Amino acid sequence: MKTNTKWMSLSWMFLALALGGCAGDGDEVDPVGEPPGDRFELRLLGQDAELYEKVLLGVGRVEVTTKGVAVPFRYSPAARSMDLARTDHAYLLGSFYLPPDAQEADIRVLFDDMGAFREPGATGLINARSGSIGFKTPRCELEKRNHVVIQLHLKDSLFQARGARVLLPSTFVVH
Repeated sequence: MKTNTKWMSLSWMFLALALGGCAGDGDEVDPVGEPPGDRFELRLLGQDAELYEKVLLGVGRVEVTTKGVAVPFRYSPAARSMDLARTDHAYLLGSFYLPPDAQEADIRVLFDDMGAFREPGATGLINARSGSIGFKTPRCELEKRNHVVIQLHLKDSLFQARGARVLLPSTFVVH
């Protein structure tokens, strides 16, 4: 009786492995596919972070429009948890798809409500509710490198308030 149970368990494991191995052979078609339009990346880079060991923020929402119409945006997993004190890396927020006839894009980045920071001798929370970044970017600038980088200057963006720092973004946009 024990032998049958062992064989049954082994055969179920082999069946699960065999079925699991069938997926992922690279021939699947992505049901969503690429949205129409030209693909451009949106990145975020922390700058002036000498005061901080860590500045942890996440992006809650990105809105991209052209002529008042929403443009498809695909989020990157990296946008949910970024250490912006790491000034050697521009985090990929995601990609947007600008229609061929659009001459500019309106971009708005909204952060998660809360973040965190660590500086020598202190840690605390960042209130990022009011920390949104908005700008227009011309298509001709986007086409130069197929991306736009938002530089968030932390020294000029984080202010001490009751119980937390408040994020009021000071930025520079680089193409």
